[in-house]
Amino acid sequence: MITKGGLNALLRSLASEYAKDHIRFNAVAPGIVDTPLHAKNPKDFLATLSPMGTISTVDDIASAVVYLTEANQVTGEVLHVDGGAHNGKW
Repeated sequence: MITKGGLNALLRSLASEYAKDHIRFNAVAPGIVDTPLHAKNPKDFLATLSPMGTISTVDDIASAVVYLTEANQVTGEVLHVDGGAHNGKW
């Protein structure tokens, strides 16, 4: 948790520092993604780890990255692609 908080703080600091130069800093924070890493894990269990009851796909993550690359007025943001899991217990 300390590392993630530190990365978030660094991201916001860099975004603020370099905004005048039109350099943007953003991040994508994926939750559980359906990849070969989870091939042996039961999908029904993994889906319970998200309030939306879904598992992200690689395309979901790629879409988030593409959005951030094209959103010229977005900087200093962490885009959570985790079905709401970052909100804590539900």
